[in-house]
Amino acid sequence: MNLRNILINVLRTKILPIFTRMQLLLNPRFMAGRITEFVRGFIQKVLDIRPRHKDDYYPIGRWLVSKRLAYAVVIVAAVLCIVYIVSQKNALFPSLNDDHIKTYNYNSILLKYAKGKVRIRGKSGWLAYEGEVSDAACNGKGTLFNPEGTVIYEGNFESSMYEEDGTQYYDSGALHYEGKFHENEYSGEGKLFRETGSLEYEGDFFHNAKEGSGILYNLSGEEIYNGQFTQDEINYSYMVGKSAAEMAAIYSGERTLYEAETERVRVMDEIGVMTEEIQDESSVDDMATVSAVYVMDNTIRIGNQDYNSFDGLEQALGEATYVGDSYATLPELMIINRLNEASSVSVMNGVAEVVENEVYTEYTEVASYDTDYVVYLHSYERDGLVYNFVSMPEDENFSFYYILQRNASDDAA
Repeated sequence: MNLRNILINVLRTKILPIFTRMQLLLNPRFMAGRITEFVRGFIQKVLDIRPRHKDDYYPIGRWLVSKRLAYAVVIVAAVLCIVYIVSQKNALFPSLNDDHIKTYNYNSILLKYAKGKVRIRGKSGWLAYEGEVSDAACNGKGTLFNPEGTVIYEGNFESSMYEEDGTQYYDSGALHYEGKFHENEYSGEGKLFRETGSLEYEGDFFHNAKEGSGILYNLSGEEIYNGQFTQDEINYSYMVGKSAAEMAAIYSGERTLYEAETERVRVMDEIGVMTEEIQDESSVDDMATVSAVYVMDNTIRIGNQDYNSFDGLEQALGEATYVGDSYATLPELMIINRLNEASSVSVMNGVAEVVENEVYTEYTEVASYDTDYVVYLHSYERDGLVYNFVSMPEDENFSFYYILQRNASDDAA
């Protein structure tokens, strides 16, 4: 019995400290304290950069640099590099998809050296581009996406800009433009579509604007105008001097002919224009020609800027050749009456008397009109044409304008 007790006491004396030690080592608080103590001591040792002996220095030229300071700098730099690499791992190392196309973040360093077909993620991780890259830019065929994943452009790129053939889409995904590009702008032949899907324009572009020959379509996609454009607008002066047959080829939209005893006015509502026609006595077939084009708009585009005030017109067209009263022509009266119908207040000198007799849908006889109605004109000459702007004497802005050939201006005055 005594022997057993002695054995138990011996085992308890030897094993219990080991068990207690194991319990202590497995205690999270104890381990955290020991680790903290170790780290604190290591940091203190590293940061204790005060040299105590000449062997604690690195001689660099005339300078002596503490070895411990150098170690500390190297360690801190290494830690910072590791932190940076971890934070930028997606930017530094592209991932491969099932189709083996490398995918890069937009700020990836390796993207600058990539060549061939890749995918590029935007800042928040969305797919921004899929296509060819070279020389640190999008070059070749590619597709651009918005953050919602909708294609906004597909076609050719050069130096990360739209170039040559391409197709642009609205943010909704509807087709917007297809044709030629130059440095992100429409340039050359192309087609412009409304967001509803109907074709709006087909023809020449320059600097994102309709410029040159083109065809304009209405909301139903039907051709209404085939002629010249400048600075994204119909070139109204292009119509002056055209014959009735030529105008039929230029404008194919809805039209109405108003004919008085001495005047013929053709209304083209779908492009906001009225033309005044005269019989060409020198022509063998006695064909009517356009003597003046009346534009039902209170702004005019000259160059790449819109003007609606007389101060602006003087800057763009120079000094007026005539400013003063003039008896209104039939198309002027028709436009004035339209302006009064659309306004809750009296426009110009109010509604003018025009007696009409509709013969059929596209033809109306004008029995009489007010020949004593007075308007106020500002006239300018440019490139062999006269631009007349109609207003009241006290107005700073014009209400509408019309263009006629210079040799016809005396007849209109």
